[in-house]
Amino acid sequence: MPERAGRRPSNPSFLLVVGVVWIACGFVALIGMSAGWRLIPAIFFVGMGLLYLRGGLVALARRDRD
Repeated sequence: MPERAGRRPSNPSFLLVVGVVWIACGFVALIGMSAGWRLIPAIFFVGMGLLYLRGGLVALARRDRD
């Protein structure tokens, strides 16, 4: 297998854990905050979590493919 140029790919398990933590923060923000604008941080947190989960799944698929 030829060497890849650039950074090494991220650890998929780390990305998946970070994604789950972001989603958990989104649920905590949705339930725990009393402000009327609590949907804004909750949607942001869940969206970031989904991005990290997608990155972790892609990294996992690349690792299995190589």
